[in-house]
Amino acid sequence: MLFREKIAYILLVLVLFTVIVNLGTINNFLAFQTDKTLEFDNSIYEVPHHWNTTDELNISSKTEIAMTNGYIVFDAWDDWPEDHITAISEAKFRAMEDGGYKVLRNENQTASGVPVSKQYFSNPSRDNEIILQHVGVNYVFPKEDKNYAVQVHYFTTHDYHNKSYIKEIDDRMEDIMATMENKEYNWYISTFNKIMNNESVDWNVI
Repeated sequence: MLFREKIAYILLVLVLFTVIVNLGTINNFLAFQTDKTLEFDNSIYEVPHHWNTTDELNISSKTEIAMTNGYIVFDAWDDWPEDHITAISEAKFRAMEDGGYKVLRNENQTASGVPVSKQYFSNPSRDNEIILQHVGVNYVFPKEDKNYAVQVHYFTTHDYHNKSYIKEIDDRMEDIMATMENKEYNWYISTFNKIMNNESVDWNVI
């Protein structure tokens, strides 16, 4: 593609994007309700109604602040080294678990138009007669020029085998992803750089 054609293409894209992004904002407002925003690292997301932050409930988490319903915690990182789960991610997650890390299963899915890599795990030391919550799930995905990781922990074996409960976790994760924003992200600059470098561009507006 010639340089002039690229410039013309970019100008057309900017006009279309302005219209699309306004429609997306209206759709998000109608489809999703929230009353608070959680900020972590250089990113933010909206906390769904009936959910809280760990600060509000005085619950410990693996990050400075996380989303919780008083039972499970959603810890998030926006500086993850990869956009899907490989041995690199597994090693980082394993290092967070003092009592061991046992992989239960891996999955790949799409949420809010973004490819998501999932890994269910168990911390064996938490599986005893006193503590029943020992299962968690990790999500790793790319968005707005960042690689994100979210860990949901801990729930019981019964919860793990309950398809409705797992779907509820996935639904809340999709709520988070739909509103997650990189505060330093500039769509125009990012798209321009990708076009100039002949990289693929995701035209989906989340």
